[in-house]
Amino acid sequence: MAITPITPIVPIERAIRLDSVIPVGPKEAAAKNTFADMLKGMINNVNETDAVTKADSFNLAMGYADLQDLHNIEINAIKADLALRTVTSVRNKVLEAYTEIMRITV
Repeated sequence: MAITPITPIVPIERAIRLDSVIPVGPKEAAAKNTFADMLKGMINNVNETDAVTKADSFNLAMGYADLQDLHNIEINAIKADLALRTVTSVRNKVLEAYTEIMRITV
């Protein structure tokens, strides 16, 4: 019986791609990283993790996945859930901020 090595878990910094969100260079680089770019990156991350989870689910249902890969499948599902919850939380906070701004009387 062969033992499948456990794949390393990606650090959270790489999972949500903070390197593309947080500027690390001069002010010109900071101007490129807008809030919209951050949201696009987060949505792309959700789409990627969701696609991986769907492929894992399909492979598991069809019997293509080994039972030894169940931990990877579960980790991918948890990553997708966490990414979706993060985007949902950011969206909710943005909507709350927008409604607060709309309530301000000038």
